[in-house]
Amino acid sequence: MSQHIAGLPASGPSLPGRLRAWLRGRGPLLLLYYGLAAILGLVLVTATPEMPEGGLAVAEATFAPVAMETDMDSPPPGTMPPGAAAVPLPYRCKAVGDPVGCSGLFRLTFNYDPGHYEPGSEGRDGERWSIYVPILSGRATLWLNGALLVDSGTIQSDVVVNQSLPLIQPIPKPLLRDGENRIDVRMAAWSQSGGFLDTVVVGPDRLLRPAFSQREWMMVTLPRLLVAWQAALCLSLLIVWAGHRDEPIHLVMGLILGLGVLQGLPMFGTEPSGLERLFRVLNFAGQWQGALLPFVMSRLVGRELAVPLRWLLVIPAVVAGAFLLAAVDPPTLQPWFAWLWLVLVIPWAVAMLGWSGWIVLSAAIRRNHAAAQLVLGGLIVIALMAGHDILAVTGVLDLRVPSMTRYMAPLLMTVISATLMWRFAKALGEVSRFNDVLRREVATAEAELRASFAREQAQTRAVALESERLRLTRDLHDGLAGQLVSIVAQCELPQHDYRRIGAAARQALDDLRLVVASLDDVGNDLGMMLAQFHERIGPQLQAQGMELDWQMAPLPDIEGLRSEHALTLFRILQEAVTNAVRHSGCRRVSIVMAPAPDGSPESNGRFAVRIVVGDEGCGIPDGSAARPGKGLNNMRQRAASLGAELTLVTGPIGTRVVIDLPFRLPDF
Repeated sequence: MSQHIAGLPASGPSLPGRLRAWLRGRGPLLLLYYGLAAILGLVLVTATPEMPEGGLAVAEATFAPVAMETDMDSPPPGTMPPGAAAVPLPYRCKAVGDPVGCSGLFRLTFNYDPGHYEPGSEGRDGERWSIYVPILSGRATLWLNGALLVDSGTIQSDVVVNQSLPLIQPIPKPLLRDGENRIDVRMAAWSQSGGFLDTVVVGPDRLLRPAFSQREWMMVTLPRLLVAWQAALCLSLLIVWAGHRDEPIHLVMGLILGLGVLQGLPMFGTEPSGLERLFRVLNFAGQWQGALLPFVMSRLVGRELAVPLRWLLVIPAVVAGAFLLAAVDPPTLQPWFAWLWLVLVIPWAVAMLGWSGWIVLSAAIRRNHAAAQLVLGGLIVIALMAGHDILAVTGVLDLRVPSMTRYMAPLLMTVISATLMWRFAKALGEVSRFNDVLRREVATAEAELRASFAREQAQTRAVALESERLRLTRDLHDGLAGQLVSIVAQCELPQHDYRRIGAAARQALDDLRLVVASLDDVGNDLGMMLAQFHERIGPQLQAQGMELDWQMAPLPDIEGLRSEHALTLFRILQEAVTNAVRHSGCRRVSIVMAPAPDGSPESNGRFAVRIVVGDEGCGIPDGSAARPGKGLNNMRQRAASLGAELTLVTGPIGTRVVIDLPFRLPDF
């Protein structure tokens, strides 16, 4: 059977080959990481705070079980109740089932000798003495010589199950007797682990206070800091989820941390707030955390949960509901709840933690998953802490070592949260690097596109210039060149007809002006183009004694309108006006420009603009319209090249040439 090392790839030709590949990769770093995690765990579970030096340690007491309903504030009896027995301190009284928990009376004695601490030595006569209990679980009232000194309920919340803390109380001078003094400790602990009383130390306050401060920081201040730390992590993960909702693991992990914060809230106050029942239910927030943990572990290693998440929440819901129905006050819990705890709650918690651990361990070893390997280091510390508490409860280890239970969940949640944040930061880094690569590629592509566009633009410009040159050459050859040839021929005749020569020259000049007018850049505005024709044709008609009636309405846009289209349209209009001047016999020519009837794209009209050149002359004689001349044929050919339609309407009231232009002109 092949064996795998944490982080060692499962596939490969052979175990030695995989081992060499693992050692060349991040294997050494993982070994160092796991070694540091094990060292940290051992330091935590073996770091026992020192007992104060110079005090009187009371390591033996008489203990007698008493009823849980006994008033904690009632003075202790003069003699111990039946069933009392000598017990060594520290001592854990075992929980009973009806009701769940442990209740009893501890009696201790010590001798006070005022002259024991001489002036100038480690103590001073007459200084204040205190009673110091390094670890105390459950509620306790401390009595000295029959007088109540302190009630731990004033410094701890009675709604937190299994809460342990140190206790120190100065002794009023009148209560301290020379010789033997009696300390009575009434205890009521309502948890499955029972009650616990550490060795009691009596002595000068200045000698006991440093040890108490050390314990208080470890058992009171540090858990509160961990609650605040979980709140900060919870807020951070919820912010991450709000910005990236495709990853529900951040939301679920935020909920787990939020449950830990709620569970730790009672540690921040001891006064009744009206929320005691709710806070007692929060003792079971760990069940909800354990139910959500497999989901987080599965998503962390990139797998789907094998069962629906709602099924995992059934047991926590049953436990919380049972606790709400059991009683308002934990000391009155019924035996059946203890049975529920042993049969359902503890196995469920062990199963969830074991399942989560197996998910991480399997991914770390078989798949070489980096995030799972990071979390595995935290699980090593958690396993050592859990083993410590089990050995401490069973009596194998020194009971003075503080319980690690309250630190395990925050530590595990911190490791998982840190791993999620690391993974998120790594993803952001990859996105940033991808953006840098993308920006470089885009910049390169943009430069190439600019160069390509410049080449294409130069090509297009050259083609356009060549096309325009050819068009001008053709137009000048077909129009002006022919007229100039005619003028030259007439000038070479022996008999010069200056009128014909002048008319030909004027016609050549008009044609040249049309060509020049068509070259003006008026964009895609047909109205501006026709206005230029008006500037050319108006003076020509006036010179011949003709009136021009020019009517132009707002015209729709025509796509593809260019200078070659303008010259073609100008020639059509020029020919129509010339025919009206020559053949109509009237002194008035009208040019009307307006949108074509039904000429909107919405109405599926074919034409956009209608131009009508009309006169009030005698019209075309009968039969002539059916046999059009060369001028009319040229007009129709030019209109067809524009995709337009030319219609000739004649009658006794005059002649009209109707030109309908389309919405888009074709390319020549």
